[in-house]
Amino acid sequence: MGQKFAAYDANGDVIAYYDDIDSPVPGGVTAIEITEAQWLGCISSQGWRVSDGTLVEPVPPTSGELLVEAQRVQTQVIDSACASAITAGFSCDALVSGTPYHYPSNITDQANLSASVLASLLPGNAADWVTPFWCADERGVWGYRLHTMVQIQLVGACGKTAITGFIGHKIVLDGQIKAATTVDAVQAVSWS
Repeated sequence: MGQKFAAYDANGDVIAYYDDIDSPVPGGVTAIEITEAQWLGCISSQGWRVSDGTLVEPVPPTSGELLVEAQRVQTQVIDSACASAITAGFSCDALVSGTPYHYPSNITDQANLSASVLASLLPGNAADWVTPFWCADERGVWGYRLHTMVQIQLVGACGKTAITGFIGHKIVLDGQIKAATTVDAVQAVSWS
């Protein structure tokens, strides 16, 4: 290994590192010599700059910046958990009172349920109107089971209740994240 170099752009941001033996600085590239210790520091963290021909360490983020970043990350964690909960399915005892069946709820399932509920509400349906819908019994056996108008509407109501419950929970957690005043308090907010 030879002498290390840090190449930088017109703004002073370090954009590449070179070694005069292994990877010499290409012609036309602006670079300064740096020590082995500086090179190790540069490759272990981002944000190094060159100012007035001198390598400058990145300015550590303020506590406020760290808090804002933690809130952004934790909000994404909660968003993801909410989306997973919404698409994990829900239970409803519309087919047999007191015996819950599990219904799928990915995006396609939600659209299919909405279409089935809407079809059940159309004028002119026969009194014995039924529609098949995919669900699992208490043993986890999935099947395409017939649902009456009332049953499919109850399934739609159960699905809506489950989804709005998850969204309501997410809203509460988002509020806790925004109200938190420390990174630890932000990271303590979790989906449960």
